[in-house]
Amino acid sequence: MVFSLLLLAGCSSISVTKPLASEEDNPVIIDYCIESSAEMNIIDKSLTGKQNSARFSARIENAINDIDNYFEANIVTSPRLEFEKLSTCNGTLPSGDYNPDLNLTVNVSGYGSIKPKWKRILIGTGAVEAVVQGLVVGSATQNPWLGIAVSTEEMTSEYLTWNGVDWLLGETYAPVTLEGELTDVKNRKVIWRDSYFVTDNDDELAKLSSAEKKDKSRQLKASLHKAENKLFSQLNAYLSKQIL
Repeated sequence: MVFSLLLLAGCSSISVTKPLASEEDNPVIIDYCIESSAEMNIIDKSLTGKQNSARFSARIENAINDIDNYFEANIVTSPRLEFEKLSTCNGTLPSGDYNPDLNLTVNVSGYGSIKPKWKRILIGTGAVEAVVQGLVVGSATQNPWLGIAVSTEEMTSEYLTWNGVDWLLGETYAPVTLEGELTDVKNRKVIWRDSYFVTDNDDELAKLSSAEKKDKSRQLKASLHKAENKLFSQLNAYLSKQIL
């Protein structure tokens, strides 16, 4: 049930057919960047908050480097495609005679926890239901304070429930959310978007030692590899069919 709700919250795939009308002898220039909007969730109680933050930042940096390496090794190649890596995803383009056709942004939006936006949606949905319940109770009993009490209790319950799910996922699984978005720079329109929520990668973990299987960083890296494969396979299919 939880995974179904998460998948529904994260459905945002876009795939525009034949978005560019360029001549075949003109290469399509694609600049790309990799970023992370993931929030820390897994806390080692033996470490201080500062130490935990540093450990999480290191994991994210390693994840971004891993994605970069996977991209360079697996992205579709063609004389008609030119890729230019950007140092950041702030929209600043390289200096000089450079006019990209497309911009690709890859975002690690969840690493060891539910994507923050999804959790807000899920909690927000529960909050709406809580308000409705409070209004019904207040109207039925002619006691607005009772209605407020019911709403408050339901909202608190929803908040604790979804934060509890977030903690459970982080402790029991190795959840990773990876998103990709391809934009037509000239028209400023998203022409392709996809995302994948992966909780584990049993195939990769099966090849590790018992100690490595219990290492959360290895578990997360395995989930990331699975998400990378899914996301870039779809991106390559789109580039091959709709751009080349």
